Amino acid sequence: MRLIKIFSGLVLVLLVLLFLIQNTSLVTVDLIFKTYSKVPVAVVMLVALGVGTIIGYGVAVTNILSTKASLRNLKTKNKSLSDELNDLRNVAIDEGIHESEDGDL
Repeated sequence: MRLIKIFSGLVLVLLVLLFLIQNTSLVTVDLIFKTYSKVPVAVVMLVALGVGTIIGYGVAVTNILSTKASLRNLKTKNKSLSDELNDLRNVAIDEGIHESEDGDL
């Protein structure tokens, strides 16, 4: 399965490179604070792809970390509730044992 993912990734990279090689026209990029003139379209597309990838990874990492923190909290709560339930079960057994020893049944 991993080889299939690597192969499909390489094919995708080759297709993107083929597409970028064909775009040789020059454009003017007007950002808020600065204007760049005569920039190849391929460079603009690569920068946009890179920025989008970084933002996507950042969102994914944030989502994964918050989910892991939530899972850790739920596991802690589950453990404490299980311990409390076991303590309550043991209390009922211990009381029954003491009553039967005294003969007060």
